[in-house]
Amino acid sequence: SGDWSYKFPEMIRGFTLYPYAWDAGFFNGLGGNVIFLLGLNAYFLLTTSVLFNFLNISWVLVERILWFWPFLLISIFSSYFLFKKLFSGKFALLSSFIYLFNTYILMIAGGGQMGIAMAYAIAPLVLYIFIKTIDFFKLPKNIQYPVSNIQYPIIAGLLLSLQIIFDLRIAYITLTAVAVYAVFSIMNYVLSKEVLRKKIYYILYFIFYIFIVPGTVTFLLNAFWVLPTLVSSRNPIEELGLAYSSLDAVRFFSFAKLENTFGLLHPNWPENIFGKTGFLKPEFLILPILAFSSLLFVTNSKVKSQNSKLQLKTQNFDNNLTIKQSNNKTIIIFFTILGLLGAFLAKGANEPFGGVYLWLFDNFPGFIMFRDPTKWYTLVALSYSILIPFSVWNIYGLLSSKFKVQSSKVQFKIKNYIPNLFLILTSLFLILLIRPAIFGQLTGTFKTTSVPSDYIKLEKFLSSQNNFSRTFWVPAIQRFGFYSNTHPAIPAQNLFKTVENAEIIKKVEISETLLQESGVRYVIVPFDSQGEIYLKDRKYNNEIYQKTINEVKKIPYLKQVGGFGKIAVFEVSNPKDHFYFKDLRPKIEDQSIKYQYISPVEYKLEVKNAKIGDRIIFSESYDASWIAQSLKFKVQSLKFNNRFNSFTLKDSGDYSLIVYYYPQILVNIGMLISGLTLVLILGALIYFKKRKI
Repeated sequence: SGDWSYKFPEMIRGFTLYPYAWDAGFFNGLGGNVIFLLGLNAYFLLTTSVLFNFLNISWVLVERILWFWPFLLISIFSSYFLFKKLFSGKFALLSSFIYLFNTYILMIAGGGQMGIAMAYAIAPLVLYIFIKTIDFFKLPKNIQYPVSNIQYPIIAGLLLSLQIIFDLRIAYITLTAVAVYAVFSIMNYVLSKEVLRKKIYYILYFIFYIFIVPGTVTFLLNAFWVLPTLVSSRNPIEELGLAYSSLDAVRFFSFAKLENTFGLLHPNWPENIFGKTGFLKPEFLILPILAFSSLLFVTNSKVKSQNSKLQLKTQNFDNNLTIKQSNNKTIIIFFTILGLLGAFLAKGANEPFGGVYLWLFDNFPGFIMFRDPTKWYTLVALSYSILIPFSVWNIYGLLSSKFKVQSSKVQFKIKNYIPNLFLILTSLFLILLIRPAIFGQLTGTFKTTSVPSDYIKLEKFLSSQNNFSRTFWVPAIQRFGFYSNTHPAIPAQNLFKTVENAEIIKKVEISETLLQESGVRYVIVPFDSQGEIYLKDRKYNNEIYQKTINEVKKIPYLKQVGGFGKIAVFEVSNPKDHFYFKDLRPKIEDQSIKYQYISPVEYKLEVKNAKIGDRIIFSESYDASWIAQSLKFKVQSLKFNNRFNSFTLKDSGDYSLIVYYYPQILVNIGMLISGLTLVLILGALIYFKKRKI
């Protein structure tokens, strides 16, 4: 569902074990630069390929083993670990519940955005290791020359790198939280007389350990995609178009209002229908009340904690619930600020002060990634997963201290029902908030779906054809639609930049030459088994489906191919190959181009009887970084028909050409750097562990 599609066996067999800078199925099925996705692709393609091709594990298990189960386990562990390390006690389980079972992350997982979900799962671990590092090095006595102190910053860089691989945006948000803590936590130390007497070198060492070391580790581990991005000076967001980089896009995607974000209520909950926002559910406003009431327990918390500890110890109760007082006040105020900041940013361009978000999007480095402001719900979830358990613990302790009796012999606390009743009611309330999930009412990836037999037939038909060709889906590719490097899929909505069916049909009628030049052999009108393509007022409409088929049948250059049930398949005559001459001279019968697919970034061509000035068309999206090279010359790609790549030959005769994508060379260098860095880091951490440093 959503961004999570089904993978047929033939699709997985085409997955590569090595990350490549170009994807033939990207950019509307015409290929595109995917360097900014290399981290996610490296994990997805490599691990899936190993489990499927080498261990014969089916996709329905692969997706669970690599994505959904790790998301659940890491989310529970990381949020539990964060609370346990900041405070101690069984209420860490409550922290895990709030962090994992809130409307924001349930909508993300339900919508199949598993890269975001995995980065979200790791966020508490990243935040914790940075908090630990800051707390350690903010004390002047810990700023020392021995390299042993560098292990915390190294681990911080390692975890941050892992999070970036899954989603750079969530990593950016986590670093925002780190920056807030760094400023808030060390401000008093930096300005204190003790530090000023240490002169400027303390501040320099602090910056080195907290920012430079983790930053360097992160850069080196991600060099395989950061290096080619920096060298090419390409902004992938801007290349995706105004739909991703304009202020109008931000305004459109600002679905959440301030009351939603404060209540940790996703605007699409629970239907998860894009653009359909529900009314505010007042019960969610109890969450911020519970969270921010934690501020009431900060004052004199040390005294309260000691008293609570004595009481619990006297009552033979679990005294591990005692708060660690070293940075109690700092932590609570920090997470309060984090919750307020997240709630303000997650509403996007909506009032109040919506112009602030628009200004940040237009001016602040990195903010252009957040056309969808709801990603900032991550900060709210982090905040509430700490503040709410803290409040519940303190309220429970307060109630426990109020309900005790004394006997004539010993002081003891009888089993009281009011404190326990408070815990039961709080637990039931939190469960009530996500009742659609409890009762199986959520859709998306939470709903069992069977692969329609018609799409299985289509997959077998297309995968049996070894020659390159594309499919053209009118109006859009269905989630069970088959595609591969040999048969990329082009959604008509994306190619023609419109979602209006009538306009799409008109464009298809006059696009025979375009489809032929694009290598399209089959035009497909999909069977909308999931009810998400042919919509009217956000509901499936069968009349639109039937009308689309009838209109496509009338197009004269298309010939229908039967045998696919409710999927209408039409064939285009004389489609071009992946490589072809711009003008093939009919008098030369043996003029030809034979090519061999080496990888997504490299092809080997054998050209016969070429003449000076002949132009070879490569039907992938134009990118000047495609190079054609032989022993005699090397030429850069030129744009053809404002869409494709082309190479002009300088001499007559036969050619052996290598067509390759230059940025891949930088990716290869970056992979070497990243690999060596990982080996060195793991070796260093093992060394520190053995030395018990």
